[in-house]
Amino acid sequence: MSIRYEEYKDRVHFKGDTKRAYVKTKVEESIDSLIHDSQYGFTIEVYDRDTDTYTSHEVAILSTKTTQEYEAANIIAPLNVGLEKGVIFKWDNNEWILLKKMFRPDQPGFNGIAYRCTGYLKWIDEHTKQLHIQPAYIRSGRITNALGVTPDVNRFFKNLRMHDTDWNMMAATQRDLEFHPEMRFIINGQAYRVTNVDNVSIDDVSVLSLVDDKLLDTDDRINGIAYSDVYEYTIKNKLTDNTKLYAGDVMELPLVVLKDGIEVEDDVVLMSSDENIIEISNGHLIGRGVGTAVVRAALKRNETIYIDIPIEVTETHTQQEVQLYISGNDYIEWNTTETYKMSDGSAAVFEVETRSKIRKEIEITDTEVTISIKDKYSGTFVITAETEQGTIEKTVYIRTV
Repeated sequence: MSIRYEEYKDRVHFKGDTKRAYVKTKVEESIDSLIHDSQYGFTIEVYDRDTDTYTSHEVAILSTKTTQEYEAANIIAPLNVGLEKGVIFKWDNNEWILLKKMFRPDQPGFNGIAYRCTGYLKWIDEHTKQLHIQPAYIRSGRITNALGVTPDVNRFFKNLRMHDTDWNMMAATQRDLEFHPEMRFIINGQAYRVTNVDNVSIDDVSVLSLVDDKLLDTDDRINGIAYSDVYEYTIKNKLTDNTKLYAGDVMELPLVVLKDGIEVEDDVVLMSSDENIIEISNGHLIGRGVGTAVVRAALKRNETIYIDIPIEVTETHTQQEVQLYISGNDYIEWNTTETYKMSDGSAAVFEVETRSKIRKEIEITDTEVTISIKDKYSGTFVITAETEQGTIEKTVYIRTV
């Protein structure tokens, strides 16, 4: 070993067996200093899509501002944070997606550009009926694959300017191979249709091209879900509207989830408007103080489907009454038969009103109604039942197979 190399080691306080190892160590120290010894150190929560959880990490975030990238941030982090293109993280009460990465040989840390997610893509899986919600970087304008704006193409023909408008919106989100052209999304109350899906230009990122589309009657503008009619779940409280809970008592709220009017097993999430009056613990209600609170029961797979139940906490025990409803399919398909009963199987005086011109057979007993349809007309049936709780009604729709 030469004296000159020994002098070099002493001068730079060499750490490692090679110059490359020294550089790696010094860069790691620089990243650590940038995070902990400067104003650029911040805590972010990184999303793991496999476990559907967020974990906290310390990173350095430097501002990045150009004429085209108004809400981008330069992220510098140790490799163990696990940042790569396509990763979603939370910072400053917003969700961000990493779209660019600065490459160096044997890079001892991560350095990339993240964009603030400006909206959410919501869609319902046509097979599982599961609601998916993904944050996305959404912006208007025609975009190149590098996420820079390209100028609109204008052509002149006999003194007429022809404007190229092949698409007018883009969305970059964590890659999901379920995306496909002709999908529709509701963004800020406006409908957009996907014209192209790019899963190649950016690793682990799907870049969607979208154009304006027409809103449909089946679109849920408030919750931003297209084709919300394919998700026909409802939640019912089996107790009457005047639900009460004894102070200090513990009660399991008797709820039922219906799909197309038929009871199914599905998880429900409970939330209380005032934990000082009604506390939620392991799916049970606990009366903590006298008064009234609203308990929201939401479908776990799609929390936009819910009911709000006002519940009064009282000082004395109150007998609860079960609320009846007519159980059975909300739909009858052509040339099929459906049967309808009271939810508790009790007897009632049933009547059926037919609101269409259709060949049908209706059989009524004191415990059930059976309806059979014989042709292909549309329309509805209205079933009424006279019970001790009064008149209960259910509308049944005819639909195609």
